[in-house]
Amino acid sequence: MANAYVEVTRILEWMETDASGHQHYTSAFRWVEECESALYRKLELPTSLFGQIPRVKVQMEYKRRIFFGEEILTRLEVIRVGNSSLEFAFTAHVAGELAAIGNYIIVHSPVIGEGAKSWPDAWRAAFLGK
Repeated sequence: MANAYVEVTRILEWMETDASGHQHYTSAFRWVEECESALYRKLELPTSLFGQIPRVKVQMEYKRRIFFGEEILTRLEVIRVGNSSLEFAFTAHVAGELAAIGNYIIVHSPVIGEGAKSWPDAWRAAFLGK
């Protein structure tokens, strides 16, 4: 069975553009967080999870400019589940063309000041699509 994933379609909004008329460089991070939230809902994980999963590595590359009003299909998928970490990969397509690609790693740290903790077994299974 495949690891968990989600796809979200949205329109690039005016507030997400910069003075050059295309997406602001931070825009893809918002699309990815939107996908991540949708994935947690799909997997029936608690909404409090966002406060427990700091990002420890983020990588993103734009392949084409995206302009106001263009439709974006963003896909986020789990590509690796460690003991307390998880790696996501994401892509954003516009009109079938790859527009952005990247990946990032989160760490399960449910109690501030106590460091990383193992993923609960049920969450690990959900991330792995089991």
